[in-house]
Amino acid sequence: MLTIIIYALIFRRLCTGGELFDRIIKEEFFTEQVAAKVFKQILQALNYCHSMNIVHRDLKPENFLFVSPDANADLKIIDFGLSKIMEGGKLQRMKTRAGTPYYISPEVLAGNYDVSCDMWSAGCMLYILLCGYPPFYGDSNQEILKMV
Repeated sequence: MLTIIIYALIFRRLCTGGELFDRIIKEEFFTEQVAAKVFKQILQALNYCHSMNIVHRDLKPENFLFVSPDANADLKIIDFGLSKIMEGGKLQRMKTRAGTPYYISPEVLAGNYDVSCDMWSAGCMLYILLCGYPPFYGDSNQEILKMV
């Protein structure tokens, strides 16, 4: 946890462009070109976290902020409250259910997952960028989790 706090202090920047979630709501969906640019930044942020042995475990559009309101603004990843540091850089199995229903992987629900849970969440985000709605839905969290 201390490592995450140190990174947050070093790389802290004011992001005035709002959440990716809000931009999705405003645009409804993105063109393939815009979605590709946004998704590339999501994957770059995820790659950086994983290279630092950090599993985010709660990737969702609300946890990405635009640096400015500009259409071509860069994205920054936030909210490492559910993240886990992989000790010694080893691929570890985790058991704690952590995440948000629309983006949580079946492996997390089963309580036997690894760093790849972030990739599932990223894939759900790409689906939303292109379609404007989540791949799994329901009237309650239980219904959403059943769909997953």
